Amino acid sequence: MLYFAYGSNLWRQQMRDRCPACTEVGFGVLRGYRWIIAQRGYANIVVSPRDEVHGTVYRLTEADERSLDRHEGVHQGRYRKETVPVILDGRSMLCMVYVDPVEEEGTAWPEYVARLNHGIADAALSPEYVFRYMAKFLPAAACDGGGGA
Repeated sequence: MLYFAYGSNLWRQQMRDRCPACTEVGFGVLRGYRWIIAQRGYANIVVSPRDEVHGTVYRLTEADERSLDRHEGVHQGRYRKETVPVILDGRSMLCMVYVDPVEEEGTAWPEYVARLNHGIADAALSPEYVFRYMAKFLPAAACDGGGGA
C-alpha cells in the first residue's frame, strides 16, 4: 500500500521507528487540498481546490499500516484514513492518507514543531511551499531552512 505523509511522518527516523519495513518511494503532490495545523495541534489537510500539499510517499506493509494506525489514533477517531490521488513521478497514484475530522485551525504543540522541523528537512520541502502553507502555523526557526531542533 502507498501512503502519503505530509506532517511529522515526513521525518525519516520517525517513520523507521513506527514502520520498520516501509520504503520511501518519492516526493508526491496532493492537489485540491491545503496543509494546516488543526485544533488538536497536529498537521491536517483540508479540501481546497486551488491548493496542493507536498509530501513523501512510502510503501507500507500490512504490519506497518497497523502500527501507523495506532500512532495516528485511527481507532480513537483522531484521524480517519482516506484514499486520494497523489502525483508521483508525473503519474497519479492512489495513496492512503490520514485526515483529522476536525478542520478548524489551531496551534502546533511545541514537541510536534520539533518533529515537523526534521520532516521539512528530510523531505527537502521548498522554501516557497513552507512559507506559503506552513509558516503561519510554525515558529520562524521552522521556516528559515535551518531545520531547527
